[in-house]
Amino acid sequence: MSTDSDNAASTSTVLPPGSKSPPPVRDVTHIMLSGLKDENTRSLLRSNVFCHLDNVWSRFFENEKCIQAVEAALVEIAELEDTTVSEVQAPPAIPNETASSWINKYYDTYQFEGFRIPFERSFILSISDLLDSPHVQFDSTIQLVYYNVLFQGLLLDSEPHPNKGSIIQLLCRKSMDLTESWLSQIKNTPADLFTAFFMMSMALESCNSELSWKILGHACAIARALGYFSVDADQSTHNSPASLINAPSEPEIEIEKNRKRFEFWHLLRTDCLFRLSFGKPALIAEGSWAVNFPDPSITGVDDESTRFVQIHFLASMRLTLVLLRYLDLVDVESGLSTSQYDETIDGLIKEVQTIMSDWTPEELLTTTTNRTDTWFCVDILFSSYKMLIVFYQSKKCYQSGQILPYHTVDIARKSLQMSRSIMSSTPQPYWGISLILLHQFIPLFIVSMDMIGSPERHDMELDLDLVAWFNHFVETASQERTELRPLSAILKAMALASRNAKVGSE
Repeated sequence: MSTDSDNAASTSTVLPPGSKSPPPVRDVTHIMLSGLKDENTRSLLRSNVFCHLDNVWSRFFENEKCIQAVEAALVEIAELEDTTVSEVQAPPAIPNETASSWINKYYDTYQFEGFRIPFERSFILSISDLLDSPHVQFDSTIQLVYYNVLFQGLLLDSEPHPNKGSIIQLLCRKSMDLTESWLSQIKNTPADLFTAFFMMSMALESCNSELSWKILGHACAIARALGYFSVDADQSTHNSPASLINAPSEPEIEIEKNRKRFEFWHLLRTDCLFRLSFGKPALIAEGSWAVNFPDPSITGVDDESTRFVQIHFLASMRLTLVLLRYLDLVDVESGLSTSQYDETIDGLIKEVQTIMSDWTPEELLTTTTNRTDTWFCVDILFSSYKMLIVFYQSKKCYQSGQILPYHTVDIARKSLQMSRSIMSSTPQPYWGISLILLHQFIPLFIVSMDMIGSPERHDMELDLDLVAWFNHFVETASQERTELRPLSAILKAMALASRNAKVGSE
C-alpha cells in the first residue's frame, strides 16, 4: 500500500491507447493525509507514521464506512493542524548534586559488559562542573554523551522532581541541536559509535525517522571501520545462524570479540526494524559481514544481574533471523505463487510462535524486579506481536477480504493492552513516542479500523478505552512537544471515528 497522497493508486498498469485512467483508489490512509493542509505535516506523517502500514495493507482499508468515519473525524479536529513551535521557557538549572545523582543511576544500571560506555564515570561526573566554564570546551561528541547519560539517568529516577518534563524537553532539544555539528565532524571512534546509538533513539523519539536512519548509516560505517563486521572473518562459515560457537582464544581477546559481536547483532536488528517499519533499504547487505553470535554473558561468567539482558539478546536475535527471511521473501515475492507465498509465511508465523513458547516472555515479565528488566521482556513481546500482525496481514488470502482476520485483531489488542499496562506506570508521558511509532501504531490502526468497519460488535468498550488511552497519552505529550501534534491529530481522528462508529450503531 502506498502512503503517498499524490500516488493513491494501489497498482500501476500500462493502459491501451485511448483508454481512460482508472479512478485513484480511496483508502483510509490517503483520506487522512489528504485531509491535512500542510505539506510538511503530510511529509512527516508519511515518513514516520503511515509507512508502518505498508506491510499490513488490506482491501478492508478501502471500506467506505471506514473512509466516511475518518473524513468526518478529520473535519472535527482540523484546528489541530497548527504545528507552530511556541517559545519554550527555560527550565531551572539542574543542580550539580542532582546531575551527579542521575549520572550515577545510569552507570549503576547500564554497565553491561556487552554495551559499555567508552568513558569512565569520573570523567562524565566532572563535566557538569566544567560545561559552562569559558576556559574549557567540549566537542559535540562529549556533549551529546553527557546530555544523553543525564537524560537516561533522569528517566531511571523514580523520585519526584520539579519541572521534570521541561528538563527532559531541554535535554532532548540540546541533543538534537548538537546533532548536525556532531555529524559534520564524526570519526571512526568507539565514542562516536556509542553516541550514534544514543542519537538513533533520540531522533526516533523526536519523530524524525530520516535523521535516525541517517545516524544508523554512520553507525554502520564506524562499526565496519572498527572491525565489527569481520570479527569472525577468519572462520570458514560466514553469515550462518548455525555457526554460533567460537573456538577458544585468549580471554581478553575473546571478551572484546564478544562485545563487538553483541553490538553488531544489535545494529543488524536495528537495520531490519528500519526496513520493516520505515521501508528503508538494507544498510547491512547479505555477505558483507562475518559475525557469529557472542557468548551472551560476554565474559564467560554468568551473573544473575544480567540474566534478562542475555535472554533478551538470544530471543530478539532469533526473531531477527526470522525477520530477515521475511524481508528477503518480500523482495522476491513476485516469483512465487499465492499458495507458495502463503505457505512460506505460515512457516515464519510458526517460528515466531515457537520462539515465544521457548522463552515465555509473558511469564518472565512477572519475575522482573526493576524497570530495565521489564523493558527487556516487553521488547521481546512487542517485536513478536508486530511480526505476527505483519505476517498474518501479508498473506495474500487475507488481503482481499472485507473483514480483518481474527488473529490480526486479537494480537493487536494484546499488544496495546501490554503497552498500556507498562506505560501507565509512568506518571507523565516524558518518553515513549518512539515505542508507539515502532510497535503500537499498527495495532492502534488495526483495532480502530476493526471497530469502525464492524460497529455492530457488542464488545467495543474495551477497545475504545485502549485507543482513547493512547490518544490521551500522545495528546498530553504534544502539549509540551509541538513536533508531536501531527501524530496527535491522527490518533485523535482514529479515536473519534471509532467512538462515532459505536454511537452510530446504537
